[in-house]
Amino acid sequence: MSNPGSQHAAILHSLALVHRALRRSLDTIIRVTAAAIPGTERAGFSEFTERFARFLHVHHDGEEEIIFPELSAAAQRAAMPDLAAQVATWQADHVKLLGHLRDLETACASFRTGGPQEPVAKAAAEVRTLLFPHLDAEEATLNEAVLQKLMSDEQVESLSQAASKHGQQHGGGTVMMMYLHGLTNEEQTHFSTLPWFVRRVLMRWVWARGFRGCLKYAHNPSIAL
Repeated sequence: MSNPGSQHAAILHSLALVHRALRRSLDTIIRVTAAAIPGTERAGFSEFTERFARFLHVHHDGEEEIIFPELSAAAQRAAMPDLAAQVATWQADHVKLLGHLRDLETACASFRTGGPQEPVAKAAAEVRTLLFPHLDAEEATLNEAVLQKLMSDEQVESLSQAASKHGQQHGGGTVMMMYLHGLTNEEQTHFSTLPWFVRRVLMRWVWARGFRGCLKYAHNPSIAL
């Protein structure tokens, strides 16, 4: 997944980057909530956690609306019932995850305004218990050989563009900054082909202002683009 060449490898590489950023961000939330968070840091930590929740919502919505229907239909066409069943399992995982993600959002909103920290830690741990095996299963099942059996280069490219458009429309700068700061400098080069205005103006000046309170918790506090 780390060296995209074909369209099939490229979409898997994109998926892997999203998963890494999600894992790293959630691990940070769990690590930080293991100790008392000073009152002066409630706002910044809450913003970081809320952005993580939004990131996960947008990612899962994109899978539900775009990726999973296409995978399921392609699996049926390719007579791969096991894959179709696996996609149905992932969709069921999303339903379970959404409940725990709502708990995390509720606990975080309370914490931001002076509520207890323990519910945030508990909800984050419950999200991880479900999320990480779910991400692992997607990565173990979807590889380049499988995708090549399911879709042509053109179909994969269309799927990738649709997923990217969904992320831009529903996540915007809020999710993009969370995503970028969850990646290493090398991983961020995945976005080096974005327009200059996005990389040099929006990311560094406009979107960055809203992310300042989150930088302390970011996996990577810099943007290398």
